[in-house]
Amino acid sequence: MTFTYTSTHLADIAESIPARAHDAGILFVPGAKVEGESHIALSGSDLNVDEAVRVAAKVGAVFVSSSASTFEVQNYLDELVDDQENLSARAKKLIEAARQYNGQHQSVTVVWAAQGLLYEWHAGADWLVPFLNELHEAVEESEEESNEAQRERLTEYYTNIQTAATVLAESHKYRGEQVGKRRHLMATVIAEAGMDEIDDMTLSHRVMPEANRIINAKVYEFEQDFRARKEEITDELRNYPAWQVVYSKAERKAAAMKFLTKKADGHRLSTDLAVEISEAAANPVYVSRY
Repeated sequence: MTFTYTSTHLADIAESIPARAHDAGILFVPGAKVEGESHIALSGSDLNVDEAVRVAAKVGAVFVSSSASTFEVQNYLDELVDDQENLSARAKKLIEAARQYNGQHQSVTVVWAAQGLLYEWHAGADWLVPFLNELHEAVEESEEESNEAQRERLTEYYTNIQTAATVLAESHKYRGEQVGKRRHLMATVIAEAGMDEIDDMTLSHRVMPEANRIINAKVYEFEQDFRARKEEITDELRNYPAWQVVYSKAERKAAAMKFLTKKADGHRLSTDLAVEISEAAANPVYVSRY
């Protein structure tokens, strides 16, 4: 035979179980939970301590044992909070209010063994669970605020790096200097731009590489363009006064570098290109029309 139940039937059954158990001569223990194969958990909210001890007697316990714990708010902080320095205002207020319970009993546990089973009755202070629930919420809120603050700090950090790198890349003084000599210019150029001081480690390992990357990209563009217009650029160099008044290769290379840097909007181009253009200007190739 198959039994079916409506919600009303189930409610009636649930309400009638204590009386049915009594009529059958069976001990009824409200709220008992079987945890694992041999552990029976009883809650202080369902049974008072006198009822719990009577259960122990009924099931044939030879003895009962008990333990009590006292409250220390710091113990919960150490367990639940990784960053206690940056708690939210709500969490700090909650913790401060909870300090009044320090040293007070927070729970009592009674245990006994019978018929191969372990029974445990546990009761907690009425303020404990509400406090823990609110603490969990406040800690999560603190973590969210901390994460958001960390994201903001990281965003600001990388924004400052990019801004500083852009300042350097836009500086004629910096981008016109040899790569190996740019380092000593960084702090001065950044200070002249009105930016806050940046530590040497960040300058050397973050800002300078990014600035040089930006500059190198522009240098590549200019060099590709100048090589594509080599004949035109060579003619311009040949008529450049500073190049005309010197005659050694070294002096002409230096004059060519100065000429190319000016033409490349202050970007220092490669030595190879300066030599290439200077030599082409010094050794023009004439093509006979006849």
